[in-house]
Amino acid sequence: MKTQFKYNFLTATFLLCISILSAQNNAIISAIKSETDRNRSELKIDKLKPPFFINYTILDLKRLYVSASEGSISRLIENTQRVGLSNLLVGDYDRNNSNFRQNYSPRNVIIEDDTRGIATAIWEDLDRTYKNAAESYEAKIATIAQQNMEEEELNLPDLEKTDPVTMIIEPPKINMDKAYWENFARKSSEILKKYPEILNSSVSINILDNVVYVCNTEDTKLVIPDPYYSVNVSLYTVTTDGQELSDELNIEHGTFEQMPSLQAFIDTCETFVKYFIELKNAPIITEAYTGPVLFEGMAVAEPLHSYFFQSTLIANRKSAGGQGGNNTEMMKDKKLVSRSLTIKSLSGTETYKGKKLDGYYPVDAEGVVPDKELALVENGVLKNMLNGRIPTKKIQHSNGHMRMNLNYMNPKITPGNILFTSNDTYSPDDLKKKLLAAAKEEDLDYAYIVRRYKNNRPLSIYRIYVADGREELLRGAVLPDFNLRSYKRMSGASNREFFYTTHSLGNFATYIVPEALMFEELEVSRNNNITFRKPFIVAQPSETEN
Repeated sequence: MKTQFKYNFLTATFLLCISILSAQNNAIISAIKSETDRNRSELKIDKLKPPFFINYTILDLKRLYVSASEGSISRLIENTQRVGLSNLLVGDYDRNNSNFRQNYSPRNVIIEDDTRGIATAIWEDLDRTYKNAAESYEAKIATIAQQNMEEEELNLPDLEKTDPVTMIIEPPKINMDKAYWENFARKSSEILKKYPEILNSSVSINILDNVVYVCNTEDTKLVIPDPYYSVNVSLYTVTTDGQELSDELNIEHGTFEQMPSLQAFIDTCETFVKYFIELKNAPIITEAYTGPVLFEGMAVAEPLHSYFFQSTLIANRKSAGGQGGNNTEMMKDKKLVSRSLTIKSLSGTETYKGKKLDGYYPVDAEGVVPDKELALVENGVLKNMLNGRIPTKKIQHSNGHMRMNLNYMNPKITPGNILFTSNDTYSPDDLKKKLLAAAKEEDLDYAYIVRRYKNNRPLSIYRIYVADGREELLRGAVLPDFNLRSYKRMSGASNREFFYTTHSLGNFATYIVPEALMFEELEVSRNNNITFRKPFIVAQPSETEN
């Protein structure tokens, strides 16, 4: 039963509160602290500059992965990993080797909590890193001398100074009970056997007991738990005309209490399968359309995640070699999207209207505490971007968004909690009426509603008819002109909120968005890149066959 793994939420909350404890009592922190300080003092080669700053991170990761298909376990992984990651800077805060030929290279560290063994691994890593950093610094200085850089760029410091932070957070209890999760995977995947229309299906469970340890020579000391739970159902089928269809439903959270019970997940799977079978039997779109389009639920959150927080609102300084950079910052204090829209970062906020926010974190990987509320776009105007400690022309201060990324095993600027609001809101019924009225105004017989959207394409799109409000599910659609510029032409938003959590960028991000968002005009057309496969020659085996 799920309840046997629950622990008192108030007790857990108390344990998770920021606690200033003795870092020296922790073998990992003690080893990192001693080696970063010792190496800063003693690392020196000939005429090369010594390091002025060392930041060392150790990632402790325990993983349980279970997958099942039709009631049988197909894969089981249990492993423990400990990796170290160094950021060693030569020079000073104004000019150093950062943002120039900088490659983070994680290395394995012993998994026993032996201070000397851990310290030895750090010592070896820093020795290797220093030689590369010192050479990179000299090369960067030479490169800058050869370039005609603007005065404003030359005067930018390479690293922002910040105050040291000590934050030791007691890791919560993680449910990695293999028997529980195997049973969960078996039982939930077994119900999919009832649906012969589904040619392939699986349920997968991924649990990470992750703790990040950070020490630097500024005297910052951090122990930050970063647990992760996910349950996923994946479906595949082929339509009668040969189109291959696949989709997946992923539920991700940071605590066991937030995860669905077995029965709740089974119910969710059945609802999802029924929708997927309906999609399999739906007609393929045949005619192009240009007109109003309404996005609902996750189809509101996913494009926001893709278009705004993979690049657009991420500050990225051009390297000394001239690579990279994000020119969006030159739009600061100028209109970026519709004036009806406001986007705020709530990364330092634990709850919103009584709901726990998975994207919350108390401090980032550079020892900067994120703001509880930070305006990024205000009434359509760009005000700020997510940044770390490397200043850019317009975004010169860290707002605490450099996070240790589990996908890449290195620090990366990613969102935490994002609040997306509109000052032009309607009830769900009125917004749908507005959609139909806009279609009628354009002499259209129907409009479109997108309810599932991922990887820059609609997974679930419905045609809604002006005459009677009837809805028809279609497949094979694309939105060729849907992009960031589309957010300049909005027609309204729902007055209800929708919560969406994703871990796709390697960290939790929770989006609080309008339940629906209407675009004035988008193109909807058939995907001409669909490959239609030939049907199976022999029928799928039945459960009664041997």
